[in-house]
Amino acid sequence: MGRIKRYRTALSRHHRSRGFGIHSPYAFHFVCNVLREKNPYYCYDYLEDLRQAVIEELRGKKRHTRVISFKGLKMVFRIANHFNPFCFMQVGSCYGLTVAGMLSVSSSSRLLLYEPALDEFPVLAQVLAPYLDSVECYNSLPVAINDYKQAVATGATAFVLINSIPLAHDIQPLQQYLLELLNGDDNVLVLRNLNRDTSMHSLWLKLKAAMTCGQSFTNEKTGIIVVKKKLNLEHFFLWF
Repeated sequence: MGRIKRYRTALSRHHRSRGFGIHSPYAFHFVCNVLREKNPYYCYDYLEDLRQAVIEELRGKKRHTRVISFKGLKMVFRIANHFNPFCFMQVGSCYGLTVAGMLSVSSSSRLLLYEPALDEFPVLAQVLAPYLDSVECYNSLPVAINDYKQAVATGATAFVLINSIPLAHDIQPLQQYLLELLNGDDNVLVLRNLNRDTSMHSLWLKLKAAMTCGQSFTNEKTGIIVVKKKLNLEHFFLWF
């Protein structure tokens, strides 16, 4: 969605984001107490310091992807904290910041990270250093997906966060796996950078169109899909 269109829909999105017009108790709670939660959490100071350290490390570099905002990083933590799965999967490194955000939820959590360009930014190794016992890194998406399938094969919640699609040939296997998760009982998909990456936006639209139950939430920058068979299909366009 372009910036002008987001401005045009700002009033209605803001109204809905405060809970007005949301009839689903589940969605009302998720919007008001997760996406829009204003109270501070114990790890916010740590995540802010970590983010600033990454920014300083990248200063002067000619080319690098945009660093996630502190607001966005806090939101990633809140979503992960709400669902609290025992194992996450992440596609695209985001300099390790979203890894830190999700693993700040529990010291017992695990995370599978697919990023074929791990060596391009030394700062990534610094960010991941405290989590070496909790993170498994992959340079092959099919291998990462296969291992994650085994990790959540017992019926546990699958929680997949996609920051970016590193390589063009990753699109098809990633889309196929996410479509499989839409048929599950209790899964969570988070897609970021919808407004900056056409491949991410296209993937988001395909996933939404394929949903048969559950709820989606988006501000057209980040999209969240909550797969629950007991929830009627609903889509929420919000400000968060």
